[in-house]
Amino acid sequence: MKYKVFYYSGNELTLKTTVLKGYAKLDDSGLHVEGLKDFVIPINELQTAKLFRLHGLGRVIQIDHISGRLFISVVRLMIGQFALINFFKTGRLYKQLSTLTNGRG
Repeated sequence: MKYKVFYYSGNELTLKTTVLKGYAKLDDSGLHVEGLKDFVIPINELQTAKLFRLHGLGRVIQIDHISGRLFISVVRLMIGQFALINFFKTGRLYKQLSTLTNGRG
């Protein structure tokens, strides 16, 4: 399944962080993110996936991998830096990721 997402690659996500929009897909080879720059995080490089609420506003997944950290959330609508987060699809993506990371995180 392909998800419409916002994402940020870095150590910390705040309300002032500039995020990018794109699409994410999880398959047998890894997490594919299509956006300004396309990249893939191979399954064997995924370390942990954590689900949290960013300032009580919406669900965000924090993915730690060998090369760093990625924050990602499934969105319904995104205009500029304003996003309406899809609560249930973000949860579904998290469950898929946590299965791959064996529940670590």
